[in-house]
This record gives sequence, structure tokens and C-alpha cells, in this order.
Amino acid sequence: MKLVNIVLLVTTIVASSSVWAHVGLSSSMPAEGTMLDETPENMELSFSGGVRLVKVTLEDSKQNDLKLTMPTDGKFQDEYLLPLPVLNQSTYTVSWMAMGQDGHKMQGKFQFMIHGSGANTRTMIPMTMEKNTTEHKAHQ
Repeated sequence: MKLVNIVLLVTTIVASSSVWAHVGLSSSMPAEGTMLDETPENMELSFSGGVRLVKVTLEDSKQNDLKLTMPTDGKFQDEYLLPLPVLNQSTYTVSWMAMGQDGHKMQGKFQFMIHGSGANTRTMIPMTMEKNTTEHKAHQ
């Protein structure tokens, strides 16, 4: 009987912890810290589950905001593909805010750099996994 109670307790704990697990940014393209010779055509944000992308800003090293086209359908998605303008040589900061299907807000930021003689031109780069900064404001 004691074993049955222990199994039930462990099962309850494991099941309830998955309910409290929240989604975050799992990768981006360009990835955190990437140094590129040319501007990628798109920025890709991949999340560990469905989110509604609320806001994304792209800022250069002189703190100029660059215009990004945001999705307007309001759907929850795992991946977002945002067209990028042609970028000059600079370090860029991407700040994002998303809402999980559970209603929790999350946000984070990452940086990448455009350098070299290929600035102001376009390229496709492979997507890599990254460690990103995510702030979760679930219970504040």
C-alpha cells in the first residue's frame, strides 16, 4: 500500500510540473552573437511551443529602430519568419515579447552583428540553437 501511495504522489508531481512549464525562445536566426558578412533575408524566431508574438523591435548600435513587419493574424505559432530590411554594418539588438497560450507574458533579447565588405547585401544563413535571455513575468 505504501508503494502505491508513493507512485501516486510521484505521478501527481510529474503531471502538475508539466502544467507549470512555460514556453520560451528555443532558437533564432540570426542566432545570439552571430557575426554576419551580409544581411539575411529574414529573421526566424522559434519557440518551444505556440505563442502569440506581441512585439519585436530591431535596434542598431546607435539606438535607431528599424521597421519590421509583424504578423497580423494573431495566431499562436511555434515559429515566426519576419522579413529584414537591408542592414548596414552595426551591432543589432532584437527585443521580443510574446504571450503563451496560458496567458503568460514572456520577453527576451539577443544581439547579432553585420560586418565586413558584404554589408548592405543579402545572404541565407543556417539556423543554430542558442542560449537566449528570457524573462518570464508569470507570477509577479
